[in-house]
Order: sequence, then structure tokens, then C-alpha cells
Amino acid sequence: MSLLSRSRPAPPPPTLLPVHRPARIGRLVGWFRDPRNLLLAVVAVVVAYLALVPAGTMAVASLQTSFLSTAPTGWTLHHYTETLGEADFWTLVGNSFGYAAATAVISTVIGFGLAYLVTRTNTPAKFFARVAALIPLIIPGILNTVAWALLFAPHTGALNVLLRDMHLPAFNIYSLAGMVLVQSMHVTPVAFLMGTAAFTSMDSSLEEAALASGAPPWRVFRTITARLIRPAIMSAVLLMFVQTISTFEVPQLIGVPGRTFVFVSKIYNALQAFPTDYGTVGVIGVFILAVASGGLWLSRRLSGSGAAAQTITGKGFRPTSTDLGRWRWLGLAAFVVFFLVAVALPLLMLVWSSLLPGYEPPSISALHRLTLANYREIWHTPGLIDSVRNSLITAVIAGAVVTVISAIVAYITVKTKVPGRGLLDGLATVPLAVPSVVMGVGILYWYLTAPIPLHLYGTLTILVIAFVTIGLPYGLRYIVPGMAQIKDELEEAAATSGASWLRTFRTIYVPLLAPSLTAAFLYTVIVAFREISAAIFLYTQGTQVVSVTIYQQWSNGSYPIVAALGVLIVAFLALIVAVVSLLTRKTGLNRQ
Repeated sequence: MSLLSRSRPAPPPPTLLPVHRPARIGRLVGWFRDPRNLLLAVVAVVVAYLALVPAGTMAVASLQTSFLSTAPTGWTLHHYTETLGEADFWTLVGNSFGYAAATAVISTVIGFGLAYLVTRTNTPAKFFARVAALIPLIIPGILNTVAWALLFAPHTGALNVLLRDMHLPAFNIYSLAGMVLVQSMHVTPVAFLMGTAAFTSMDSSLEEAALASGAPPWRVFRTITARLIRPAIMSAVLLMFVQTISTFEVPQLIGVPGRTFVFVSKIYNALQAFPTDYGTVGVIGVFILAVASGGLWLSRRLSGSGAAAQTITGKGFRPTSTDLGRWRWLGLAAFVVFFLVAVALPLLMLVWSSLLPGYEPPSISALHRLTLANYREIWHTPGLIDSVRNSLITAVIAGAVVTVISAIVAYITVKTKVPGRGLLDGLATVPLAVPSVVMGVGILYWYLTAPIPLHLYGTLTILVIAFVTIGLPYGLRYIVPGMAQIKDELEEAAATSGASWLRTFRTIYVPLLAPSLTAAFLYTVIVAFREISAAIFLYTQGTQVVSVTIYQQWSNGSYPIVAALGVLIVAFLALIVAVVSLLTRKTGLNRQ
């Protein structure tokens, strides 16, 4: 036996690779057989492409010696050393930061103050208060800027004429203070929404205990409410800062005439120059992106889990309402004043200007010159009807795409335990950290150099891509809360009955999410229809959208035509907002 055992050949070493490779491939194939996993992969690629590629392309442009040039190119830090070493750049930083910081503080104080009055006090006429605080969202930024420029025009502005008649100094709208005023009135409704969400979802047990102990309401607010809401306030300030630093219309229409330049106006002027300095534009874009990313990251840290970006809450408790006594009428007066300043004055100025053959301040003598000719002239203005059609096409398509992608992302992140769902949610919210102006420049750079067979620059498709990227985080904010309210047993029952996942999603989730899906669609349409910060860099002669046309008409001095078109656009967007309010009165599954 010992001889036989010695003569046996040694067994071959185990071959692990052929055994494990089929197992790994099998697991991978099995993973992709689940339609939810396949959707995760596809949507992740699409979202990553939309969010990361433009910003990456802009960063590459800032590091190349001759971007978009036939000359040989190489890698360099020359653009950074040259741009960051200029004294003018740091003047630009000071103007931009001062403009954005002042706007963020003012809009947050006003927005949170109005939100507190609505949610935590017995201020009367709360429906009017909410409407007054949210109507400025309807007015596109460029029209809001145009209206304020007409109100405070140096010599003929209605309010400046009134100030002179009262022997008071006129206000120079073409200044940093003017920029802060106009932008603050425009973004305060966003801060109001964030404040409403924060006050509504905040646990009021400590306030109730303090009131029960006999503490006066003001002391309760100062020692408890203000401290509890401090993270939300800081988060709002940071987000208002990020949003303001990337807007186009106020810096271009108010800042440039007053020689107050900020990042956006510098980027626009650089891209209009010949030859275009793509490297410098890339450096400024990367700088803005770094600032915005840092602000968004800090905002998320302060808000805990990104709740500051959400305006729909599923909390079921009713917050404490403070009895203001006779002071409650002062709260209502605050909303009336805000409505008059932020809504009535700009809209009345647009209406007045639209009814005159040429701009002049309101007066009795001008009443006999009122006419509807400007509204008729809209139909004969070259390119205007085409730009309205382009806006409708791009806005509707972007709204549909955002709604579909947001619904899939919301399902995967809320209803599944698929590995990587957290990364998908993070990718979908990346555009919040990419300012619209940076997004526009990045998309422009990418599609001028992208090695793809389709030439998208100069088509409406490139505008749709920009609007989808910008609108995606906001679409998610509408759909995610509604998705979270749907009980899991509905899907489990459908699966037990043999229904496929696609059929389950179509027959269960889509009908139950109809209000949220509709709201996401219509809100994206509004955002796309009024967007100019990205569109101004992406349009060509045949692909102008209405916001760009308004800017061009204003630059050409066609103030009455701009005013008439603005009145019609505000009426159209007001109709959309009314539909959104009707459909989302009981958003998600609160309806029975």
C-alpha cells in the first residue's frame, strides 16, 4: 500500500479562476435581469452624464493652452495664475460676494419672517399672505428686473419722479444696492418656502412647555424658536447665496450699466469678445463651482439631510400657533407691504408701459395716449413668435423628461435596497451645486468638442438638455415625498398576484403619484420657460427662446414691446401656477 501510495501522481492544483469567473458573471447577469437594477444602471449613467460632464469639460478648458483652437494644445496652469493674479479679478470677487451675501441675508430674513407669521401665529388672511409671498415666483427674473429698472430709471422712473416731487433724493437703481434690491425681491419667495417647511416640521413641544410655564411669546421665540430654526436659516442663507451668485439678468441689466461687474457679467462679456478667452472663462466657472459646491455642502451639513431643498413635508402634527393679540394686524400689514413692493409695483409698471407707444412715467396727461398697439405689435416682431414656440417646445419636453427620470430615481432611492441608490440620489442633486451659468458654459464647451456623431450645438436639443439638468433636482423634490407615502404592501400584493414590476409601476405608482408627477412636470415647465442664465450661452439665431428675446428687445430699447410680452407671459405662468396649486392642494396620498 505504501508503494502504491508513493507511485500515485500528485493531484493538480485547484484552478480557482475558471470556477469563480462564471459565478461572478452569473451574479452580474442575474443582477441585470432585475428590471429595477437595469433601470438603476441606465438612469445613473444618464444622470451622471447630465450633471458631471459639463462641469468636467469646463474644468478641462481651464487647464488647456488653446481650447477650441486649431493650434496645438497642452496642459497648463497659466490661465489660473494669470486670472487669479489680476487685481480686477479680486474686485470681481468682492462685488460678487457682497452682492450675493447681502441678497442672501435680506431675502432670508424677510422670507423666514413671513413664514413664521403664516405658520406659527394667528395672523389673519393667511391665504392672501401665502399668495402674496409666492406670486413673485411667477414673474420671470428678467421681467422682474426690467420692471424695477423702469420704476427707478434715473430721470423718468415712476418712483424716482415721486421721490423728487417729495424733495427726497432719487435712488440709483444702477448700483450694487439696486442689484441687491431687485434680486432680493425675486428670491424671497424661495426663502419663504424653505422657512415654511422648516417651521411646519419643527417639533413645538419645547415652545409649548415654555408657554405653559408663563414665558412671554417674544422670549419663547428668542430663546427657543430662533435656536431651533438656526440651522435652517443658515442653510437658506447659503442656498440663496449660491442661487444669487449665478443669476444673469440682474448683473447684466442692472450691474453692467452701473459699471458694477460680477462673475456672470464677466463670463458673458468674455464669451462675446473676439477671440474668445475660453481659458479665463473656465477658470471663473471653476471658481464659481467651487464656491457653490462648498456652500451646498455646508448647507446640507447644517440642514441634516438636505431637507432645506424640500418644500413638501409629511409631518402630521400641528405646530403651535402664537396669539399675537392686537399685533396680529401688524403681521397682516407686513404681507400687504411685501405684496405692494414685490408684486403690485413691478406688475403695474409692466402693464402701464405696455399700454403706451413709448415709455413715460405715470401721469394724468398720459392717459389719453393709452393703446393696445404694443400687444398687436408682438405678432409682427421678427423672431418673437418663433422664440415663444421654441420656449414652449423645450419647456414641455424638458418637463416630460424630468418627470420620468425623477419618478424612476425616486422609486429606486425610496422603495428599493439596490446597492448604489444613495449615489444615484447624490448625482441627481449635483446640479444644485452647479450654477446655471456654469452649466450653460459647460454644456456649450462639451458639445463643441464632444466626440459624438450628432452635432447638437445650434439645435433645440442642447437647450432641452440644459433645462433637464437644471430642473432635475426640483422634480425630485416634488415626487420623493409622495413616493415615500405609498405603502410597500401595495407593491407586494401586486407581485404576489404575478404582476411584473413595470405593470405594477404603471398601474399602482403612476395613478397614486399623479398630483406629484403633474406638479413636477408643470414646475419644470415654469423653470425652463423663464430660464436665461444657461440659455443665453446656448442659443443660436434659429433657437432663441423667449427669455433671450426679451433681453435682446430690452437691449435694443423696445421697452413697450418687452412690457406687453411680459404681461402675457406672467398671465400664462399664473395660469400654470393655478393648475399646480389645484393639483397639489393635497399632494401625495393625503387625498382620501
